[in-house]
Amino acid sequence: MRKKVASALLSFVLGLSLLTGGLPVRAFAGEESTEAGIEVPTASGSIRPEYRALDYVQIEDEQYKELKVSIFPPLDDSEEAQTAYRTALDTTIMTQLFNLYPVKTYPRDLLSYVTGSLKATYIQYADLYGMDLPTFLKTYMEMDEETFDREVVKAAKQTLTEEILLRALAEKENITLSEEEYQKGLGDYLVKYSYDSPEDLLDDFDEPTVRISLLMDKVLDYLEDCCEITEEAGTEADSLPANAG
Repeated sequence: MRKKVASALLSFVLGLSLLTGGLPVRAFAGEESTEAGIEVPTASGSIRPEYRALDYVQIEDEQYKELKVSIFPPLDDSEEAQTAYRTALDTTIMTQLFNLYPVKTYPRDLLSYVTGSLKATYIQYADLYGMDLPTFLKTYMEMDEETFDREVVKAAKQTLTEEILLRALAEKENITLSEEEYQKGLGDYLVKYSYDSPEDLLDDFDEPTVRISLLMDKVLDYLEDCCEITEEAGTEADSLPANAG
C-alpha cells in the first residue's frame, strides 16, 4: 500500500520530523506535561480517545467532491516515481481541504494524547543516549525545553488537522473500514515498515491508530476518484529555474 501524506499511523513520525528533520524514532506513550497547559496521558492503560470529527470542523457543502488538481505526471513507472506522484497529489488535495474547511478547535483529550506521545518519544530517545531530555534537546536539536514544548503542540495540531478533516469526510460520506480491509492494511504496514509480526507493530501503534490510518487512506482514495486531475506537460524538473539545485 502506498504511503499517504495524511496517514495517521505516520502522524507521530511526521510530527517528529517537523522538529528534527527526520529523526527515526517511534511513538511511545508516557507521563509528561507541556508548557501549553496540556495534560498528557500515562503509558499504563493509555487509550486513544474517541471523538466525532464533524463536531470540530464544518463541512456544509460538497466542494470536496469538485476539487481541481493540476500536477506533473510521474517521471516513470517505477514505484518511487509513482509514490512521489501520489504524495504530491494527496498533498495538493489536503491543501485545498485546509483552505475550504479550517479546523479551529481540537478534541482536548486527543490533543493531550498525541502531544504526550510525541514528547514521550523524545524522552525515550534521550534515554537511549544516556541523557535527560533538556540535555538531549540542547545537544541534538539546539533548543530549550520550553521551545520544544511549543513545537510539539504545533506538530500535534498539524497532525490532527489532517485527521479531523479526513475523519469528518468519512462521517459525512459514511465511509467505513471493514475488518477485511483492516487485516489487509495491517499486513501491508508490516511489510512497508519492516515489522516481524502484527503484535510488534501494535506494540508501537495501538489498534485504534492503525484503523484510523487505514480509514484516512481510504478517504484519500475517495477524494482522488472525485477530483478533476489535469496532468501538466513535461515534468516537475522542467519547471525549476536553470540554476536550481
